[in-house]
Amino acid sequence: MGSINGIFNIGRLALLAEQAALSVTSQNISNVNTPGYSRQEVVFQTTPSVTTGSGQMGTGVQATEIRRVVNQFIENQITSEQSGLGQTDVEQSILGRVESVFNDLQGTGVNQALSDFFSALQDLANNPQGMTERSALLGRAQSLAQQFNSTDSQLQQVRTDLNTEIKTDLGTINTLAQQIADLNKQISQVNLSGQSANDLQDQRGQLLNQLSELVNINTFQDNSGMVTVMVANNQPLVEGITARSLQGTADPDNGGFTKVQFDGGGGSLTDISGGIAGGRLKALLDLRDNVVPGYIDQLDRLSASVVNEVNQLHQSGYGLDGSTGLDFFRPLTPVAAALSTNTGSAAVSVSINNSANLTFDQYELSFSGGNYTILNVDTGNSTTGAYGGPTVATFEGLDFNMGAGAVSGDLFRVSAQQGAAGAMDVAVTDPNQIAASATSTGIPGDNSNLLQMIGLQDKSMAPLGGSTFQNYYGSMVEGIGTSSQQAQSNFSAQKVVQQQLNSMREDVSGVSLDQEMTNLLMYQRAFQAAARLISVADDVYQTLLDMKK
Repeated sequence: MGSINGIFNIGRLALLAEQAALSVTSQNISNVNTPGYSRQEVVFQTTPSVTTGSGQMGTGVQATEIRRVVNQFIENQITSEQSGLGQTDVEQSILGRVESVFNDLQGTGVNQALSDFFSALQDLANNPQGMTERSALLGRAQSLAQQFNSTDSQLQQVRTDLNTEIKTDLGTINTLAQQIADLNKQISQVNLSGQSANDLQDQRGQLLNQLSELVNINTFQDNSGMVTVMVANNQPLVEGITARSLQGTADPDNGGFTKVQFDGGGGSLTDISGGIAGGRLKALLDLRDNVVPGYIDQLDRLSASVVNEVNQLHQSGYGLDGSTGLDFFRPLTPVAAALSTNTGSAAVSVSINNSANLTFDQYELSFSGGNYTILNVDTGNSTTGAYGGPTVATFEGLDFNMGAGAVSGDLFRVSAQQGAAGAMDVAVTDPNQIAASATSTGIPGDNSNLLQMIGLQDKSMAPLGGSTFQNYYGSMVEGIGTSSQQAQSNFSAQKVVQQQLNSMREDVSGVSLDQEMTNLLMYQRAFQAAARLISVADDVYQTLLDMKK
């Protein structure tokens, strides 16, 4: 049969259990607005029963665990989707910025400058010997060149800013990785002591979400509660209590921009730029190295086409002073860039052989087994020849001047239009040198060469995919606008997904003040009842003492 001491002990255990429940409820209420906090609850369990003559008799209750209420599947989904949110956020922001660069709605921009340039050509054609019209044409041409310069400069600045953000994010990633490793250690120690590291796990979950927003991660947890975090190509960024880092190093084959390398320790660096699958870092790298350079190349192609077409006609005409063979715009300067991995000593330069045959595609010049190969990367067309020292090869309007010293495996990237928009300028400084006449005998009244230049406005250009200058530019701007709108739509959709997941998490792990107030009253009443139980036991014990007097 149960003793009075047993009743005292049951009451004592009940007081302790309900007190623990009140403390947990207080913790929940105080963290109702704490981001990432998971509601906690006390797990009650009866203490072992004792055998009496009347049968098994209970000995009370105990709080065996303070449990963190979470749905791990939802938690993992939130972490995973955070990567998509970070990526689409960057994309919509940067593409919106690029779109504003090409905003011609205010009467400015390349399209308007092109229209003004051709209008000035028409004005001069109406009065070929007019000095006012000639000066106006030079002014319009200079404005066109400056508009190309300005647009290129803004796009280049976008790339520079993206590179700065990449370096900043790498520092943040490394800081988060170290914090996660530190929490791994603390959580493991708590778990080994038989306790639950609830608050520490919430903190780590928040850090994992922040990390996932920056770079796509995969995680798994071991029996000690420590989390391993894998990044691109399954590189272990966090492994137990060890945090490794991502290093940003200058890439000589990408304009000195930062490439991302995984530091595995011991001086071992692995380039993982191409293996990053999501997060802000993925978007920043893709925008910097592919999307924005693509727009720059389109702008260069348009600028180079304007320069090339106008110069060809201007060279064939005659100015008021009888000058001929002059470029109207600064001539193009093809670029040949050697890869940093080249082991040979050959110098390569490229010059224009035939302006009419230029494609403004990208080329690669490679060497292998005593031969050179020139490949048009855009079309796949190529030519191959013997290389035995200084060699000159002509391909699609370009002369490839190869010095001695190239070895198998050497590669050069070649472009006739790279940098054209940024370098565009007017070569003619004297209005008398504007070649309005097609013949020397037609000076000063002949305007036939000007009329050919005016015809360029409606001419379909092969390097522009069969488009005119302005149609090509219009398609380019339209494509940027479409991409920007799509990025905004993707970001909005990703936010909806994230909000739904957060709502699902809130349903499971969030703190409800109504529920906690109900629990508070319930545990308070239970505590009071346990106290009353002890009081009753004390009265019974006192009655027994009085009976013995």
